[in-house]
Formats: sequence, C-alpha cells, structure tokens
Amino acid sequence: MKPYLLSFLLFTGSVGALAQDLPDTLVIRHATLTQPTFPRREFLPKGHLFDPILLDPIEAQTSVSVLPGYWMDGDQYDGTIVPFAFGLRKPLIRWYKSADRSSELSFDVASFTQFEVYHDDKLNKQKRQLMNTDYRLSFLYNIKVRNHSWRLRLYHLSSHLGDDYLFRNQINYYLPNPVNYEVIDVTYNHEKNGLRKYLGVGIGLRKPEERERLSAQAGFYYRKPSQAFARFVGGVDLKVWQQTDFRPGVKAGLGLELGRTANNLTFLLESYTGFRPYSVYENQKTRWFGIGVYFNPI
Repeated sequence: MKPYLLSFLLFTGSVGALAQDLPDTLVIRHATLTQPTFPRREFLPKGHLFDPILLDPIEAQTSVSVLPGYWMDGDQYDGTIVPFAFGLRKPLIRWYKSADRSSELSFDVASFTQFEVYHDDKLNKQKRQLMNTDYRLSFLYNIKVRNHSWRLRLYHLSSHLGDDYLFRNQINYYLPNPVNYEVIDVTYNHEKNGLRKYLGVGIGLRKPEERERLSAQAGFYYRKPSQAFARFVGGVDLKVWQQTDFRPGVKAGLGLELGRTANNLTFLLESYTGFRPYSVYENQKTRWFGIGVYFNPI
C-alpha cells in the first residue's frame, strides 16, 4: 500500500472515532451544566408542594356547581342553588434542600358565592338572586418530603348575606355572625399510586364566647395514574367543627379530570350532607346533589 493512501486511511479513521465520541461528550457536559444544585431557592415557583383539596367546600380554587336537589332542615328548596367560587393560591418562595425535600411560603385568596334560581309566583317569572358570599385570606407554609407533605396555615374567613336575600326575606335587623374568625390548622398529606389521603386539625383564635375553637378535617381523593387525556377521579372530604357540635359535613364527588397539565378541568357528580359549609346559617342542616366543574388557574 502506498504511503499517502495509508496516511489518508489513518486520518479518516481518527476523524470518524472523534465524531462518534463528540456527541457523548457534549451530552455529558450538558447534563452536568443543567443538573440542579442543592440547596437553592426559587421565587414565584410553579406548582404546589401541597395541592389544593378539591372536595373542600372552602378551598381556594375556581369552581361552579348546579344543585337542583337542595334540602335545608329537611325541607327541599323549591328552586336551584348555584355555588360559585373564585380562588387562587400562589407560592412566593420555595426552598430546595435536596431532590426529595423542599418547603415553600405561599398565600391564597378566595370568595365563595351562592346564587338562588327560583320561580316567583307573584311576578310569574324566574328570578336569580345573590344569597351569600364568604371571603377568605390565607398564609401557608408547606413542606414536602418524597410522598409526604404538610400544610401549616393561618387564615381569616368572613361571611356576608347578599342584599337580594335580605330584601326577599325582609331581614332588617342584626344577625349574629360567628362566621367571622381566624384559624390556625395543620394538615398531613400522603400520596402514592394516585391515591391521596389527608388528615388535619385546627384551632380558632377568637374567644370561646365568640366561637368554639376546635375543628378537624380528613379525606381521600383518587386520581387514576394515566397519560390519557381523561382520567377517572373520585373522593370524600369530611369536616367537623366544635361550633356545630362536631356534626360532620361530608362532601363526595365522582367524575373525570380532563387535560395533561397542572391546570386541568375536573367534572364531578357531587353530593353533600351536614352543616351548611358557608353562610351565617352554618348551624342549618343541609343536603344537596348536583354537578360541578373545578379548575385551578395557577
């Protein structure tokens, strides 16, 4: 073999070997540059370390329900109740101690409004009126360790009857309103294979003569692990308050979650039984069933 031909073959072989090795070198170098470091912090992060409890009637999320079946103290309401909630939760700062441990400080705001749709026999027409609106502001400190998470929360909630409701029921006098209070609660959450379980306790900050202090919450929620656009979901949420003699308020839902992002739509067949979860009439025994749509905007 001629010398120049041997040199050419050796040169091309070296270049080919270098071309094969170069992409792997770049991939390793890129992975090293993009691998997260710990500890670190992040301002205004996305997502939540402790996800909102979807079946909690006073959770900071956006939802609307239509309840054609509604009973108050055993009597069926002659019309339809339409609860509407607008709420959002936003983490302010998140600390990452390791890949499996992180914590965050966040806040949420929410309003919970109920409308009534009924037929006015005197005017012979359908009417839609505002019954009640509750407002809530919360500050939260969340911790997550692998599949376990904790939520420490301080919140204020107040309830206000709507002008339409006051006029219709000729209420022109002062009503006691114990639904104006502050609470500190802590909730533990565990999630694995699509099944979420949680348990929490709370204590009110008002004087006992203004409002009884103790409360508790527990429940589960199942979201079928799947990459499909639609997933089966269902669960039960239970709350008790010393203010309502620890009579349980139980909300159950069954339906579908649509989407593949953190802001999916959830459609539920839902029911509730127990004390009224909002309004100054919280001592009223309530039952309902209907359909609801739930959405977390952030």
